[in-house]
Amino acid sequence: MNDVTGTDRVKVRVLLTFGDQAELVTPTHSADNPLRVPAEQITRDTGLPAGELPGRQFTAHRAQDGTLSGFQLLDDPRTR
Repeated sequence: MNDVTGTDRVKVRVLLTFGDQAELVTPTHSADNPLRVPAEQITRDTGLPAGELPGRQFTAHRAQDGTLSGFQLLDDPRTR
């Protein structure tokens, strides 16, 4: 799905956090070669603590250069 800013919204899953990094499975990154992003970036966007990120699925904007931003938690139990 494209929006007017030229980014795609993609589904990602956090495999684990290690130090200040989160390892993500994305449409272009497998579990064998995950994308690493600052965990703080996801916690800032979602309000979840870093310790609750592993195993969760999100959507994020993927810019043309492949960077991710605007993480949104899928299936948020806090909103049920």
